[in-house]
This record gives sequence, C-alpha cells and structure tokens, in this order.
Amino acid sequence: MESISKKKEYIVFSLFVVLFVVLHLWGVSIPYHQDEYKWVFYTHPEFTSSSSIPHPPLTEFIYTKLGPMFGDNNFRFIPFIFGFINLFLIFWLAQTIFKIRKTTLWVTGLFTVSFFSLLATLMVDVDGAIMAFFFLLLSIGYVKAKETQWKDWKWFILILIGAIGGFLVKVSAILPIMAFAIDFAIEKDMFSDRRKVLKYSLYFFLGAIFLFLVLFFSKYIFPFFNLKYSLSYWGHFLNSSSFLDRGWFQTFIQVVKSLLYASPLLLAPLFFIDKDIWKKTRGFFIFIFCATFFYIVIFDFSIGALDRYLQFMIIPLCLVSGAIYSKYLNGKINKKSIIVGITISIGIFCLQFLHHFTPPLYPKAEWLHRLVSFKWNFLYPFSGGSGPLPFYISFVFMALFWIASFVLIILFFKKRNWKKEILICVFIFGFVYNAVFIEEYLFGKINGSARKLVADSVEFIKNDNNIDANKKVVVYNDNGGFNVQQTGKYRKRLYIDPKFGVESKMDSLNYYKEFYMVVDIPHIDQNSFYAKYFNSCSSVFTESSGVILVHVYDCRKAPDIK
Repeated sequence: MESISKKKEYIVFSLFVVLFVVLHLWGVSIPYHQDEYKWVFYTHPEFTSSSSIPHPPLTEFIYTKLGPMFGDNNFRFIPFIFGFINLFLIFWLAQTIFKIRKTTLWVTGLFTVSFFSLLATLMVDVDGAIMAFFFLLLSIGYVKAKETQWKDWKWFILILIGAIGGFLVKVSAILPIMAFAIDFAIEKDMFSDRRKVLKYSLYFFLGAIFLFLVLFFSKYIFPFFNLKYSLSYWGHFLNSSSFLDRGWFQTFIQVVKSLLYASPLLLAPLFFIDKDIWKKTRGFFIFIFCATFFYIVIFDFSIGALDRYLQFMIIPLCLVSGAIYSKYLNGKINKKSIIVGITISIGIFCLQFLHHFTPPLYPKAEWLHRLVSFKWNFLYPFSGGSGPLPFYISFVFMALFWIASFVLIILFFKKRNWKKEILICVFIFGFVYNAVFIEEYLFGKINGSARKLVADSVEFIKNDNNIDANKKVVVYNDNGGFNVQQTGKYRKRLYIDPKFGVESKMDSLNYYKEFYMVVDIPHIDQNSFYAKYFNSCSSVFTESSGVILVHVYDCRKAPDIK
C-alpha cells in the first residue's frame, strides 16, 4: 500500500524541479572548455565549413538552429533544456516501470542531485542530455508497449521517434535499441525455438537495414550531412590500433573517472538488487553490458572522451538505484544509523581542509607513488576534452568515501538483516560526496575556482594594450581559450601531454615569443622545461583562488629553451 499521496508526490517533484533549475542556472555561464566551443564555431560558416561534424545530421541541426537563438556565450542552455525535459521523462519512465510514487520520487531525486547528471546536462555536446532525451523516449515507448502486450500502436510511434532520433544524433544510439531487442527476445522466449530464432532474427535484420536507410537518405533532408566523412571517422576508432596495442592505461583512467563521477550514491546500491527489481530493469542492465562491450572492447576510445561517452549510463543507474533505495528505506528509520552516517561523513568531509599536495599531471610517477604509499592527501584534477573546466577534489576525501561504501557492502553480505541501516549510510555518504563535487564544479570554494580566474585574467588581457594583433596570447590547456578568442587576442592552445611531442613543443615556445595565459590546473611540473620557460618570462598578471594560480606571462624577451 502506497504511503505517499498523489498531491504529496507532485509537491516533492516540484521541489526537485526547482532544485534542478537552480543548480543548473548557476552553471550555465561556466566557460566552455576545449572541444565544447567547437559547437559555437559550427554556427559560424566563416570559421567552420558545413559538413564538418562527423556525427549523423540531427546533431548539427540542433546546435546550428538553437545556438544562434541563445548567443555564442549561452550554448549551455541547449543541453540544459534537454536535461530539464529529461527530468520529466525519467519521472514518467519510473512511474511506468515501478508504479510506486515513492520509487518515482527516489529516481527523480537521484537524477537531480547526482553530479554526473549535472555535468552531463551542462556539457555542450550530445552524449549527456540530447542522447539521453531520445533514450528516454525509446525506453518509455518500449515499457508502455510491453505493458499493453504490444497492442497499442501509439507506443510504437514513440519507440520509432526515440530510435530514429537517437540514431540521427549519434550511431551509438544503436546500443539501447540492441539492449531492448535482446530483452524482447528473452521476453518472447525466442532462444528456445529455432523457428522463433529465425523469425525474430529476420525482424532484427530488417530493423538494422531500416536504420541504415534512414541514415543514408537523411542527406536529402539534411543536405549538409556527409555520410562518407562520418564512416571514415567511425572507422578511425575501429582501426586506430590493434587490440593489445591500444591505450589501455588511458582507457582505464577514463573509466575510473566515470565511476568517480557516478559516485557510491548510484553504484553501491547495485549490490543490493533483488529478483523483482532485476526483472523490471533487465533491459537496462543489458544496455549497460552492451555499452561497456561497445566502448571498451569493440572500439578503441582511448583516443576519445570515453568519460563523456558513458554519460547516458546515468539513466539506468538512477532507475535501478532509486528502486533499491525506495524499496528498503521505508517504515521506521533507525536514528543510530543516521547519526553514524552523518558523523563519518562529517569526519571525511573535514579532511579536505588539511594540507594537500598538488602534484603535476605529468609525469605520472608522483601519482603512482602517492597511491601505493598511502600518501593520499593530494588534490586530483578533473577535466576532459569536452569539459568540465578543471576543478580539484581531495583524493583522500574520495578514497575514504569509496572505502567506507565498500565496507558497508561487505557488511551487508554478512549481516543481511542490517540492509536498511547500511543503505541509509550508503545514501548519506553518496549525498555528501556528490554535494562536494557539485560545489567545487560550480563554485570552487574549497580548493579554488578556475572559472573566477579565467574571468579575471581575460578581463586583464582585454584591457592590456601591450597584447595586440602582433603579440597575442597562447593559452595553457585551453583553460579559458574561448574567452580569450572573444578578445581577438588568442594565438593558440598549449597542451603539455608528452604524447603530443616534446621537441615540437619546445620549438613552439621558442617561436611564439609573446604572451601566455596559464591557469595552472592541472599543475605544471616545476622541473619541466615548461616551468623553466615561464620562469624566464615576466608575470604581468597574477591571481589565486584556493590552490589554483593564474599568470599572464610576457615572454617577448624570454631566452630560447633547449
């Protein structure tokens, strides 16, 4: 029997909507990072030619049509609008699957307070919010069609919109289609009969041909779409290297980063799943398996932004974890477990204010040394090709919350009658963990705000008459690169990853004897030739926020570095 009335459900959901909007509005003005501002350039034919986006045409259509409506500095409103709609769609999907108001609220609540969800909904790209939009439409249509025994054709229309729309945004939309096809085959007991296997295999084959034809003929609706270019781009990930020679270490780092973003709040409850929840969400687990196999085994995404590609895993994680929290956190709550969870969380939270070392990103030896020697009081920089603008999180803070969550999971397998008390602590740990990530991403009050430093240093560059069309600014890590470009004084970006070539970087530093803007996150190794070069320049602007420094260097008289 439900304990939540319909009126109370809508009141709580309305509060989630308000919280969702407030959190995201604080983040829509965060500077674009690296690949994010390419979407702005796609709306300017004078900078970027048509057909330069290697994805199916709906991606380009969405950004080129909606982008100018918001203006060059407000592209984050595009994923935000889709994310806002997704909040209502996931509410509808959870209501359809579980038919329990409390569960629906848990699912939408997790979607609201999850940092990974916030990051995805503010990232100027398609994986986090736009792909999730079509995934949700497909999911709702599929679940509703199953519910009506495949007799109500209006849900087939929703399935087609979700499938075709997603496929015209990005070909990886084939993953949820495959997952639900497998779930459908299991539902129909297809594998027990050879005739059924042949029958439904033919249906699946015809469906694949249909999607390919949609992609092929879409060029007549979207004449800018270059299918040949897209096929070449996709083949690059398939043939970039042999299986054993792939960048497995980079793949591992990006997967771990995705797990850190997802947090114990969404991942730890998976260990508490039961048969009933498994049966209701089986298709989404199949999707997780298909996506993992696709992104890690079939293709080599070590050369891409794998942590971004995994963003639309947020939907199944919110559904499953929300159902688990809802099912077991009911009735009378043991106050002792709440006190224990809050006390441990406060203790771990306060560790962030102890002295922390800020190691450079390169070389990696310092990171590995600190990990194995348990010197965990260091700051880890979170960044990526399509964002976020870098921010720091205490490694010991993250590690202890993950360890505490794993200890609780182990305790659960030994003391199953403590399930409710353990889940309460898991939720408190996960909530505090996500709150800190959100705070540092939006404000940086604990470790520093790159966002503030970018704004202040760009204002200096804009007003400094020594920086002009002849002597421009090279931007380290492209932190604030788009903002500098808007001043008309941007030269290029500087990456210090050794894979980009050391000798060419030295030649570049010696050639461009001009100005450098260095928002020092990730930290530059003080023993590197980059640091030695900047130390030979004069700093004409400097400011700090937390542990992050920004310098604008005048390197016009810097000696050559060898």
